[in-house]
Amino acid sequence: MRRMGILSLLLLGLFGAAVAGAPTIIVDYPVYTAWVQSGSIVSHTFKLTNTGDETLSVTNVQTSCGCTTTALAKPSLAPGESVELEAKVNTTGFVGTVERTLTVQSNDPATPNLVLRMALTVANEAETAPSQDRASSPSPAAVGSQTPAVALPAVWPLVLVGILAAGLALLLVLVLRR
Repeated sequence: MRRMGILSLLLLGLFGAAVAGAPTIIVDYPVYTAWVQSGSIVSHTFKLTNTGDETLSVTNVQTSCGCTTTALAKPSLAPGESVELEAKVNTTGFVGTVERTLTVQSNDPATPNLVLRMALTVANEAETAPSQDRASSPSPAAVGSQTPAVALPAVWPLVLVGILAAGLALLLVLVLRR
């Protein structure tokens, strides 16, 4: 019985040491949204950071569609190091809501497949895009470091009539445009 206890403690200690000395991948904003004209090429750069204490190795970046390409400056990140992942979506032939995912595969034991999203509203040539085309949702690690922008497309049948804030809660009051 005593041997089982010592063996259990030894295995627990080894497992704990393996988890403690691991790379950790985070991204500044996991979702990028934009309003664009059909036929345009949408480009966005995601910032990946290794917050762990071991070298992070990005082994693959897989896209959900052939219309999406990526470029990663370097695949290995030392602890505390960041790298930019550029993604481009060709919207030729698309109208309406288009969502593309990028799956970043790495040696992070907690998040071996980090999924990033590009959520696009693609307008045909007759529609006009609003002047501000980007709204990003911050990851929990980036809250407070940047203020995301929100823009409602001009063709949406909604009007923003009020904003109510209480602590960390924010309520947007929208009404149907007539």
